[in-house]
Amino acid sequence: MPDCHHRRCHRNPRVCWLRLIVDSTSQLVEHFFRHEYGRLVALLVRDLGARNLELAEDVVQSALSRALVSWPRSGTPTDPSAWLFRTAKNLAIDSLRRQKLADHFREVANQQTDAYEEASGTSPRFDSEIGDETLRLLFLCCHPAIAVESQVALALKTVSGFGVQEIAHGLQTTSATIEKRLTRAKEKLREHQLELGELTSAAILDRLDAVLSTIYLIFNEGHSATCGNSPIRLDLCWEAIRLAKMVAAHPLCGSPSAQALVALLLLHAARLNGRLDTAGSVVLLAEQDRTVWDGRLIREAMSYAQHAAQGNELSRYHIEAGIAWEHCRAASIAETDWARIVDLYALLLKRFATPMIQLNAAIARSYLEGPGEAKQFLLTMNDVDRKRLRPWWD
Repeated sequence: MPDCHHRRCHRNPRVCWLRLIVDSTSQLVEHFFRHEYGRLVALLVRDLGARNLELAEDVVQSALSRALVSWPRSGTPTDPSAWLFRTAKNLAIDSLRRQKLADHFREVANQQTDAYEEASGTSPRFDSEIGDETLRLLFLCCHPAIAVESQVALALKTVSGFGVQEIAHGLQTTSATIEKRLTRAKEKLREHQLELGELTSAAILDRLDAVLSTIYLIFNEGHSATCGNSPIRLDLCWEAIRLAKMVAAHPLCGSPSAQALVALLLLHAARLNGRLDTAGSVVLLAEQDRTVWDGRLIREAMSYAQHAAQGNELSRYHIEAGIAWEHCRAASIAETDWARIVDLYALLLKRFATPMIQLNAAIARSYLEGPGEAKQFLLTMNDVDRKRLRPWWD
């Protein structure tokens, strides 16, 4: 039995064993919340309609809560995803029955379930069946009728299960603002009667930029977490990479920008092993052990970069991937091609300027030209942007 340091557990081994079961179950449910939440919501939205998006979110959360109570007592089901789906679906039916709307949904849901069982002989095949639904839900959240800032908030909440506070930190705003954005976005879904099945090729292409931006924000939250006990949340990083690969593999969405985003995320992920020390604290780039960087991910990233180089498109992801590649290929901080990185940041600022990009450009300049030149560069920013970055550069 694993060691436990709870005083009660030393007196009663059965209490210790039950505690370990509950702890492991909580971790498992947390895993499914991060990895299955968006998929479960997507499947329910397909059956209930986008007008019932909030109901789908509520019943999925309720199903996960029930798992925390049920699984320690009766054991983890053979197919946890299917268990969560059936529980959530039953909760949705109960809710709709109370609204006298269950008859139609039961008919549609039963037809969908019969189709799954006929194809697989078992419960719904989550790995193969829900992938496209998750992608469609992501594109639904980025409908042009919804304001851009609300698109990102809705996608982060609906597809990846972010909490309101996490989204607020990621978007550098308040929880109250995010609540308002989510409310307005869901009102637009109902107002325009938007559904998953109405996504045309033109609609997908129109929303691709918003979808890529959302995926990048998900990764950034994992790479530099604003909530939780760890400065890195690997589950969010890999979820963003999974979504980015899904978009890049789609016949309509696999543009050079999508390919470049995957390359960028993989190059960042390749260096994650060196970002934390044994105590869980962030290690600065200059002090990282580069031997633990993942060469396999770097090679995979370069494969995507080759696809991204086809055509004449040059997105911010292309340029940022170029910067990340310069870091990955350098044997040390001193051997980094800072002149090349400064040039890439200049190009990035010319086309996609933000305060954070300007801060990173200044850091690159400090390695090339010294801190005095870097601070002078920051002083060229306008007052508003300078105030936003003051905690970092003062």
